[in-house]
Amino acid sequence: MTYEIRLITADQTRPLRHKVLRPHQRPEELVYPGDHEPMSLHVGCFVGGDLAGIASAVRRPMPGEPAEPAERAWQLRGMAVLPEFRRSGLGSAMVRVCISHVAGHGGAMLWCNARTPAARFYRNLGFDTKGEEFQVPVSGPHFVMWRGISPGDRSCGAADTKSLS
Repeated sequence: MTYEIRLITADQTRPLRHKVLRPHQRPEELVYPGDHEPMSLHVGCFVGGDLAGIASAVRRPMPGEPAEPAERAWQLRGMAVLPEFRRSGLGSAMVRVCISHVAGHGGAMLWCNARTPAARFYRNLGFDTKGEEFQVPVSGPHFVMWRGISPGDRSCGAADTKSLS
């Protein structure tokens, strides 16, 4: 499958956030903390010119962690791939681009609130669980998952970033 990963705006993520992640909310309600910070990253994966997946990375401390390293922690948010494109590599490619972005900005950790059915996907990308499963109202069971970031991760998504500028 041929796909292209491009930078998009936070506003461009909202229709897919609505359709895939939060259909019970209106797209205009899906503004996440950090969406409009200057270093935040929003990527879209396009197949045949159509948006098939999204991912965002924002600087944000992981819950329960000391405040000191907080400036080096980033959260992966709003990760979504249309059902017909799941298990095709699009999601992994977007996460690798986010890892590269975090490494390029001196980040030391990338974490997310992963839906329990997606935990294996994140483990395959080097994430570990932290703590017990918890419930998110309406969205269901989740785990906090995280992975360390090193300077060598800067090239992690290099093959997928041809269209990023």
